[in-house]
Amino acid sequence: MGKQTDMTQGNPTRLLLSFAVPLMLGTMLQQSFILVDRIIVGHLIGANAFSAVGATGSVSMIFTSICLGISIGAGIVVSQYFGAKDETNTSLAIRNGTIISVVSTLTVSALAMLLTKPILSLLNTPAALMDDAAAYMLISMGGLIFVILYYIPFSTLRALGDAKTPILFLTVCSVCNIAFDFVFVLVFHTGVGGTAVASLLAQGIAGTLCSVYAVRHFACFRDALKSSRFDKAIAKQILTISIPMGFQYSLVFLSGSILQWVINGFGTGVIGAFTATNQMENLIQQPFTALGTAIATYTGQNAGAGYTERIKQGLHAALKLCAMYSAALLVIFWGFGNLIMRIFVSDGEIIRNAVTGIHITSAFMIWLGVTQITRYFLNGAGDTVYSVANGMIEIACKLIFVFALTSIPLVGQWGIWWTVGCTWLCTAVFAMLRYRSGKWQESCKNFNTRDEERGDRQS
Repeated sequence: MGKQTDMTQGNPTRLLLSFAVPLMLGTMLQQSFILVDRIIVGHLIGANAFSAVGATGSVSMIFTSICLGISIGAGIVVSQYFGAKDETNTSLAIRNGTIISVVSTLTVSALAMLLTKPILSLLNTPAALMDDAAAYMLISMGGLIFVILYYIPFSTLRALGDAKTPILFLTVCSVCNIAFDFVFVLVFHTGVGGTAVASLLAQGIAGTLCSVYAVRHFACFRDALKSSRFDKAIAKQILTISIPMGFQYSLVFLSGSILQWVINGFGTGVIGAFTATNQMENLIQQPFTALGTAIATYTGQNAGAGYTERIKQGLHAALKLCAMYSAALLVIFWGFGNLIMRIFVSDGEIIRNAVTGIHITSAFMIWLGVTQITRYFLNGAGDTVYSVANGMIEIACKLIFVFALTSIPLVGQWGIWWTVGCTWLCTAVFAMLRYRSGKWQESCKNFNTRDEERGDRQS
């Protein structure tokens, strides 16, 4: 039987750690295998192929994040009903969230494939990278449904407080991904397109296995599967939270695409360096993401139970853990930056640029943590206004900073990494101001009011 965790009782720090640590280990394992995937591209296919994959990252995530935002929003509604001990509506939230996620993903996937080449051209992707970049992105966007079908059961299990089981399937996905990479690259010689297919196949296998496990071990999944009911009220509730979240995430990556446009203008040496530092940041920020996911589940369950003061205690505990981890990262990257960046490629120019870049961004890592944790916290509380505003602030910061800083002669290309750090700082300040305003508490009260009204109608 899968273990569900009731986060409305017990010590907040211990609960967050017990939830976040296995989740962190799982996601860091997954990111480690993604790094291996990039290393395979960089060393077995070439530096240009490595840069081409990096050039598609932000633009691909504009589309992917819309779908992920909807799945995350559905998970928040699930956690709220689970925290309210409402089994019927927990199952309905799982069913309705899955339907909405699948339909939206198929729509977004088709749109992304149509726009792939025009967007890459608009981003000033170098001609030497265009073919590989377009092939990688077309395959990735065409198989977006595999990503979401992989993500739905993972997100829902976490919403129910089960952080340990998904690790098993993350491991399966990661091992399959690397195995398929070697088969497609070394045996079939399919280039970067083969690595995209490998990732999709691995996620499809892991998502199927996780779904089967969830149905067998959780009654709410079985009830969601058996029921044919589409609940308009819950669907509206999911969309109210998930659309702004999807919009927020897509704006974040839209700002990243604008940054990529500037990066592309500096040539393949800077593109490769930014790809390397970005991949490393994706790995080391997983503890922030794990803590954020933990605080979102914690907040959702306690919001459903109406425990406002307990929610605040959880956030304060998460931020203390964030500060300690950030200090350790600063020491690691300043002490071993060169050694770390040599993992990705052997190209001397890319390595030199990447080391300087990671020195800059590591000084701002604390603000990335604050942004991540507070963002998940406010999303868990159902603060949809923040979701949209945060995305707009991030895109504004990147636009202002990247053009202002890279135009300064003494700064030049390093303005790219300074832009990343300054954007983390600004979004962290905004997130904390939003928290201090107390608006999130109104969202918690609104959920409890809706739940009471639904209970009255059903009785």
